[in-house]
Amino acid sequence: MSPQAKSRSPLRRVTVRVLAAAAALAILASPAIADLPSTQSPALSLVRTIQTRPFVGTSTFARDAEGTAWVQSDNSLWLVGDNGRSAYEVNPYTGVLKRVIDRTAFEAAPRFGGGALAGPDRSGDLESLAYDENSDTLYAFSGTCCTTSALPTAFRLTRVGGQLEVDSFQPLPSTADYTAAAWSPTDDTIYVGKGRNLRTYDYPTNTSGPTFAIKGLSGYLGMDFSLDGNDLMVVNNNQRLYRVRWSTKRLVNGWNLDLTPFGIKDSRGVEVVPAPGGGFDQLYVYDGYDLRSSNDPLKYAVYVFDVSGPTGGELVGNPGFESNANGWTAGGVATLSRVAGGHGGSFSARLSNDGATSGNCLLNDSPNWVDTTTSGPYTASLWVRGDSAGASLRLRLREYNGGTLVGTAQISSITLSTDWQQFSVSLTPQSPGLTTLDLNAYVSSAPPGVCFYADDASIIAA
Repeated sequence: MSPQAKSRSPLRRVTVRVLAAAAALAILASPAIADLPSTQSPALSLVRTIQTRPFVGTSTFARDAEGTAWVQSDNSLWLVGDNGRSAYEVNPYTGVLKRVIDRTAFEAAPRFGGGALAGPDRSGDLESLAYDENSDTLYAFSGTCCTTSALPTAFRLTRVGGQLEVDSFQPLPSTADYTAAAWSPTDDTIYVGKGRNLRTYDYPTNTSGPTFAIKGLSGYLGMDFSLDGNDLMVVNNNQRLYRVRWSTKRLVNGWNLDLTPFGIKDSRGVEVVPAPGGGFDQLYVYDGYDLRSSNDPLKYAVYVFDVSGPTGGELVGNPGFESNANGWTAGGVATLSRVAGGHGGSFSARLSNDGATSGNCLLNDSPNWVDTTTSGPYTASLWVRGDSAGASLRLRLREYNGGTLVGTAQISSITLSTDWQQFSVSLTPQSPGLTTLDLNAYVSSAPPGVCFYADDASIIAA
């Protein structure tokens, strides 16, 4: 495909899901599922690349880079490209090619429910992949690039004789052209992306849901859900990586990462994969840049990244209320409950005044989790929102030597809105090594009803 055509073409996606097989190499055995760090200052480090020109130990070349998918049960990374009109099954850790499904299998697919075969006009622009783990089904989406005869299509691959094979297709509307796709484990639904819009897609009925957008995102080229389903990872046509909190459909602060310093020139997809040795999950990003020389080992390579960064889970116990509200207490007239719908995940804390008169509503970490071990400063942050706008909240970080208060830092008069907001306060300890830190937030004279919601607490040492 020419660079000019590629610049107009819809772009793709990486999906990759991992469960080490019994026969895998020792370093691959039973990787732990750890999720991504909850930091707002993420840092990427390149671990390795997966070469596709040629694949390890073969003379087989990928002829383009469009989309990928990780199939858990097979420990396989699937790659598709439009120039080759083929799908490649690869070991995601070693890069070894397992097999190729060429264009004849796609073109020979019958229409779902009966009808004519797909033919060559439906295999010419394979763009994105999504693997449904619940049904063990892989979906491949083709688009409209780069001839007038290209027909947007959804192909389905199901398991036959122990491996995934093309079994049928569904014709898509001429405007479909889905450049990114991902399966959500939280609602067992396929989502597809194009331009600024996302929507659901159901293969058996061949129907798409209404479009919706995530503020601040456009140019979808690849996306994948985190293993717990809490986050959507996205790469776009600016070669940037984003993280979206799926429960709120909002971008996570700090997760707007430039991929070009690593040599990525045309990001086509992203996938969350457990690291083989445990720890936080890794991110796989597929590069579809056409203008590298034919013998460049990075041409159409998959880049594998570790993610790190300072996180409040490191210091504050139970910062996100995802499992329970242990480690937190309510004071004044407040009662504390854990409710669905949070900033950083599926749950948050709710402080309520269940009485008949006004009073102070206070959220307090208990016991005080953080021992001062350095001279700091220590920065405490909390995401908060009101049930209604206008209440005034105070955020306070205090230093205790035993039961004696020795230092306080406070932000007063924080005006709550109905949207999540993050507020921070910093304190330099007077006696590092001997003291503990106490974090609390409160609303004075709160009337009966909901006082405020809180989530994603953190205390980070400089």
